[in-house]
Amino acid sequence: MPVAPLHLADLLHPARVRLPLSATTLADAALALVTCLADDAMLSDADRLQERVEEARPEDIVGLADRAFIVHYRSDAVRDLTVALGVARAPVARGLDDDEVQQARIVVLVVAPPRQVARHLQVVGAFARALAKPATILGLLDADTAALLIAHPAWRAEVPTQLRVRDLMTERPRSVGPDAPLRSAVMDMLRAGVGGLPVVDEDNRVLGMLSERELLRDLLSHYLPRAGGVAATLPPAAARRTVRDVMTRQVLCVTPDQPLAEVAALLLNKDVDRVPVVEDDRLVGFLTRGDIVRKLIGS
Repeated sequence: MPVAPLHLADLLHPARVRLPLSATTLADAALALVTCLADDAMLSDADRLQERVEEARPEDIVGLADRAFIVHYRSDAVRDLTVALGVARAPVARGLDDDEVQQARIVVLVVAPPRQVARHLQVVGAFARALAKPATILGLLDADTAALLIAHPAWRAEVPTQLRVRDLMTERPRSVGPDAPLRSAVMDMLRAGVGGLPVVDEDNRVLGMLSERELLRDLLSHYLPRAGGVAATLPPAAARRTVRDVMTRQVLCVTPDQPLAEVAALLLNKDVDRVPVVEDDRLVGFLTRGDIVRKLIGS
């Protein structure tokens, strides 16, 4: 028999709603929602989950600009995937590494046991998409009871039955223009700790890829000594080299809605480490083999 589709509304319950959510920081908001789950007997080990919240790992938080926060964990503190939702009277704050502060009034807490990793990521992605529209946020902020809050049409969204690229990709990834100085692009990669940058034009269309593979090939041909100890000749225009001079133009791109299993197999078969994600010919994300491993295996 076919399995009935799961909708976000199926995961919400008035007993797991905090309205108003009493908190001034995102950490306090997450702890308040953990208490909400504990009060509704949804946790087998509230202390363990509270400790995880207090660790404040960046990978556990999805910040949707000034619209909402999604805080999500995989933990044995729950027996099944569960969700809590809160709306604060004033924005709760989250400090970022660059001394900036992100604020939003809506906070969603998603907790799943480790065995439900795929469903966990699907639910987090579905909530992120549901909260992407400003009109949805305004409607949720206008709700003055838990019943009205969970009855909002946004929660009718269906949770996908399989993981897709958009569930794991990095949104709004770093990129570089083809005429950028090569040295500047390399320094940007080193500072950000990334192994590659998509090369895009002024309309954000992908033109190529600058990665460690292309850089190593360039270093080998121009800078490193050849076999036998003979040094390569430094090109006369080395200081003026641009990304265009080194990038590869043969780029494998994927779309946000491609099944993750299909793309993972493609990465392995083509021996590709990373791929730009494009929609309507524009760069919208980036996916690496490391992303897949970290998000599927990471705790």
